[in-house]
Amino acid sequence: MHYLHILGLIVAVGLLAILLLRWRRGRLRLPDALIMGVLAASLGVISIAPSVVDPVLRLLGFPPGNERRVIGVLLISNILTYVLILRSYARTDAVEVLLADFADRIAARHFVWDYGTETRASKLGVVIPALNEETSLPSVMDVMPKQVHGLDVEIIVVSDGSTDATEKVARDYGALVVGRDLRRGQGAAVSLGYRIAVLRGAQIVATVDADGQYDPLELPQLIKPILDGEADVVHGSRVLGDYESPVFGRAQGIKLFARLTSLMAGSRITDPASGFRAFSAEALLKLRFRERQFHASEVTVAAVKEGLRLKEVPCTFRERAAGTTKKPPLLQYGIGYARSLLRTWLG
Repeated sequence: MHYLHILGLIVAVGLLAILLLRWRRGRLRLPDALIMGVLAASLGVISIAPSVVDPVLRLLGFPPGNERRVIGVLLISNILTYVLILRSYARTDAVEVLLADFADRIAARHFVWDYGTETRASKLGVVIPALNEETSLPSVMDVMPKQVHGLDVEIIVVSDGSTDATEKVARDYGALVVGRDLRRGQGAAVSLGYRIAVLRGAQIVATVDADGQYDPLELPQLIKPILDGEADVVHGSRVLGDYESPVFGRAQGIKLFARLTSLMAGSRITDPASGFRAFSAEALLKLRFRERQFHASEVTVAAVKEGLRLKEVPCTFRERAAGTTKKPPLLQYGIGYARSLLRTWLG
């Protein structure tokens, strides 16, 4: 036990030395400095006079005794370790949000340098998130209408860290391209595209996937309820429309989450995971999206919480035109979707 006391004292002195060094260099915040100081002081005191922790250990069910004391101290240290790990996760999340915001700002700034802003009225902004979709994007662009119900169509392709020729293909078809080098997920790409579309003065903003599974020729029926003043947010529903070759498990998952979303929203929703949707510009200014990947899950609940009017219209869902899917495995997708849905509802 004598050697353990010496080792503990050495570690305590080392922690205090690191604390002082990082504090003098301005690399340590006050809460972190206090935590390190308390831990170092506690470890030093226990190393010099182990019996001081006996009252605490009795409360935890460890009677006095050297061996029992060691086990009790190890238990307490493990609890503190888990607390510090959780704290580090929170710090990591904060840094991730900061980097993500920085990446979006850089992408938006370069977009404005390349294309500028425009406040022309009567415009439909179509946002297409894309990750390495050079082979499938042409099938979408080939059938994209130039006008919908008198609104000029402006296509905004958000390249989410693509490493192939996706951005070149989009430009060749006349689309505006938002190039973001930091890959963050489809939800984050769509959210950035919404912001850009509103900045460009779009009256209505719609989303179409780059894989060709949704038909751009159905945009007229998607945005009509907004133009008619019947809705602020419109979803295309595969359930009400045509769902070609549904994958086993996915169709069942849609039904399950449709029931959950309907319960949370207080109205019947048949296809909460649809990637074919439209918003009025005013609705987008009220909504805040946080999900990087499972963006579709938060749209309906977030819109209801903001008091926006929702409507579903039939749409067609087809097999991917080309390339490979970017969606995670079915079980992982279901867990992530459920987490996102619950987070939006509680938030």
